[in-house]
Amino acid sequence: MAIELQDSARIGAPVIRQQRLGEVAHLAVVRTEQRDRLRRNPSNGEMEPIPNGSDRQGRPRFKQEMVIHALALPGTTMEARLGDEGGVPAAGDRVRLILKARGFGDWIEARRGHRKGKLNVGDVLTLETRWAQQYDQDGNAKGPKITDQAIADALPRNVTVGFYGTLSLSEGSDPRWIEAAEQSYRSDEAAQRQQQAIELDGGDHFAEEFGDDEEGPF
Repeated sequence: MAIELQDSARIGAPVIRQQRLGEVAHLAVVRTEQRDRLRRNPSNGEMEPIPNGSDRQGRPRFKQEMVIHALALPGTTMEARLGDEGGVPAAGDRVRLILKARGFGDWIEARRGHRKGKLNVGDVLTLETRWAQQYDQDGNAKGPKITDQAIADALPRNVTVGFYGTLSLSEGSDPRWIEAAEQSYRSDEAAQRQQQAIELDGGDHFAEEFGDDEEGPF
């Protein structure tokens, strides 16, 4: 029987990076997690939520991002990085895809057209990088979309460039990969139950281990 996804805890894994035109990532979804976007405070070096106004009761709101925990599938050519280590993941490797701003909006749209919003473990997310965008120092788009990798490569190293494309969802069709994703899901559930049963020594270590630096204007 299909397992319906419920958002859950963070689990560290290399993060898929859109870095070059023409790359693609095929991912078997294991779990999803919505969380506050964080950025480093230059005055104290701490990671802090990014303010996003307040709600009707006057309580502070923070910008959000969606984290897709997944297995890399055959045909993936995008790199996944964790710290200074990275490379194209092998089929079956655990990875994360972090969607913020435009990417988060693309995820919402993909969900609306996928099985009436219902997402199952083992569903396939496909991400393709088709264009790049240059930004000025204030984070505003500068110039037209870039669709030639040679043009992107020729930009100065100090120029901020974001890479974008299409995001789609489809039902998993290979029983082997659906089973692999479901096994990962069950392992994560067991690890979470064990973690909840152990008294943790504060929350700072958790943030240091699993926090992801805020990058770029996207």
